[in-house]
Amino acid sequence: MNQYPPPDQYGQYPPQGPPPGNYPPPGGYPPGNYPPPGNQPPPGGGQYWQESPQPKGMAITAMVLGIIGLLTFWTVLLTIVGVLCGLLAAVLGLLALLKARSGKAGGPGMAVAGLIMGVISVIGGIVVGVLVWTVFKDTGTTDFLECVRKADGDSAKVDQCQREYNQRLEDKFSVTLTPVPTR
Repeated sequence: MNQYPPPDQYGQYPPQGPPPGNYPPPGGYPPGNYPPPGNQPPPGGGQYWQESPQPKGMAITAMVLGIIGLLTFWTVLLTIVGVLCGLLAAVLGLLALLKARSGKAGGPGMAVAGLIMGVISVIGGIVVGVLVWTVFKDTGTTDFLECVRKADGDSAKVDQCQREYNQRLEDKFSVTLTPVPTR
């Protein structure tokens, strides 16, 4: 009959370790026969147990990028930054959540937060981008920019582009952009 653990090279069997459950035997351990160091509960039947910390870097990164995405997607100049940060936050948040659920990483709450903020940033950034483009097209701003580009630095042509653009805005919104001087 095979015994576990097997004997060493001298035919000696190793001493038995602590009883199952890592609790000291009744009356404590005999002198010189202590449990091996490591993740052991404290003496006295301890109620406190600390697990090894799990890496949370990906979850933290997802959450930070999600926050940056939320702060920047609604600004006209930084919409692209918001969308890119949101996209990265969503991808990293999903990966971190999958790792946390499989037990390979920690921070599932931060991963979910990064994922949600990332998705909101991407959707919000796309909506803001479409709205800005629509306003530019409706107000003739794209035509004005094209006119200025074609003017090639000629100030008379640039002034003409500006006058046409102002007239278009006045006609579209029924406002006067250049006040009439009063005397």
